[in-house]
Amino acid sequence: MSSANAVLRGSVGLRFWWRTFEGVQDLFAEGHGEEGGPDDPLPVKTYRGLPRYVLPEPVRRIGDARWSFDAFRASHPLGAPRLDRLDEQALSALLYWTCGFGRIELGPHAAWPYHRMVASARCFHPVELYVWLARPAGALPAGCYHYDPAHHSLTLLRPGSVPDSVRVATGVRGAAGLLVASAWFRKAAFRYRDYAYRLCAQEAGMTLGNALLCGAALGLRGRVHHRFDDAVVNRALGLDEVEETAFAVIELAPAGERAQKLAGVAPVPLSVADLAEIRPVHVQTNTTPAHTWSGLSELNLAARLTGPGAPVDPADFHPPADVPSADAVLALSGPEPGPGGVELADALRARDSGGRMFLPAARPVAVDRLGPALRYALDPVPSDHTGARCRPLVDAYVLMLGADGVSPGLHRLDTRSGPPVLVRLAGRDWRGVVGMLCDRTPAVNSAKADALVFLTVDRLAGDRWFGARGYRVLHQEAGIVAQRISVLAAAAGLSVRVTNGYHDGMIRELIGADAAQVPVFTLIIGRRRPTAQYEPPLTW
Repeated sequence: MSSANAVLRGSVGLRFWWRTFEGVQDLFAEGHGEEGGPDDPLPVKTYRGLPRYVLPEPVRRIGDARWSFDAFRASHPLGAPRLDRLDEQALSALLYWTCGFGRIELGPHAAWPYHRMVASARCFHPVELYVWLARPAGALPAGCYHYDPAHHSLTLLRPGSVPDSVRVATGVRGAAGLLVASAWFRKAAFRYRDYAYRLCAQEAGMTLGNALLCGAALGLRGRVHHRFDDAVVNRALGLDEVEETAFAVIELAPAGERAQKLAGVAPVPLSVADLAEIRPVHVQTNTTPAHTWSGLSELNLAARLTGPGAPVDPADFHPPADVPSADAVLALSGPEPGPGGVELADALRARDSGGRMFLPAARPVAVDRLGPALRYALDPVPSDHTGARCRPLVDAYVLMLGADGVSPGLHRLDTRSGPPVLVRLAGRDWRGVVGMLCDRTPAVNSAKADALVFLTVDRLAGDRWFGARGYRVLHQEAGIVAQRISVLAAAAGLSVRVTNGYHDGMIRELIGADAAQVPVFTLIIGRRRPTAQYEPPLTW
């Protein structure tokens, strides 16, 4: 990009970083849309007049939740699943368990009745999934499809294999298929206005994390691409780039197939005109004008790229860590069940956010229930940041409040010197932060939680490497980590609530971070109490 555009994109990105962390009160000062009326956006994107393919019933068990983690695979080198081809059954399982409907709320107080496999603010679910098959999958011809989770079906948008222009634009090569996560802004922005950009980026990251978990359990290789030519990908999918835009791409390949080299794609000159334009019609109900969230649109346009970027140095995103003393370390690498001991489908069915009023059950909880939820959080992720898998561009801090045998206090999750450990950070007064969280998010009693997890990113490093794209890239990175923790906590019988209602400065002061280190997620972990809220699972 030109130096002038780089300055513009960087300044827009940094301005948005600060604006979104000044406080939730700014959101409500500018007004917000009403929900629950006839003008609500549809909960599911629905196309009209296009071929639809109903997917087969998804399998009820898909495999161990830990197969996507390098450390687990290294411990069990002969047991990893290896799918030979991406067929209809595998595609059905991947899409359903990634973002299908897992349970439903019933009764007079069911304000947000439909819950997918990934948490979403007020269950708006602005993230849409598209899949592009490079070759036929059973009765499904090669082509680009949109996934409809309400009917577990695919709508064909564009027939044919993945064009070379799309492969070059995304940096993929030889994949059996592409999974594209987009943000349909209106579904969240009609209420949250500009703040919806943050929510969309977070949810896109959690969806990517879930797709990686599900793909590995099924025997698929996946690699995330955060940087791509926006104009080419959006035109290929028929997205208008204002109401909806592609946020990330995952290339998929059966693990049983020979891995092909992912780097070195020839820099073929591209033109958006290489792809025939499509404008598929979908149903719209909300009529709020898009200029109502003009700040969101400004950053989205500034974050556009013209193709994949150079590899980054992951070390730039993490502050130097002190060498801890032996008595300040809590190991997380104790005994765990072997392959098959943590069924991903069961964990996804159990995953929840603690209910609308989350009052965690009485403490204490055994530390060996918290450990499995954290030990793989920072395991490497296959992505376009480097040629190899690299640690997420995220740091994690854990405030232990109710772990049996561990006195309350702040810890840093450390993976740099070997197996994951929690390093105790002495002399930190955490009581004010807990009180602040209770005040800012009264629907969650954070003081009764077993643990609080703060995920932080380096916003300045993100701006240096990615420009305005850094805002959503780093939120997506943190979302991948948050989904890992949520799913593995659910397998241990714990609920995880994602909250953005916190004072940024207080958390930075607690963890001892400078202004560059920004907390982008707070996760409340605890055991959910029985309530009158009725949420039966949606099973096939």
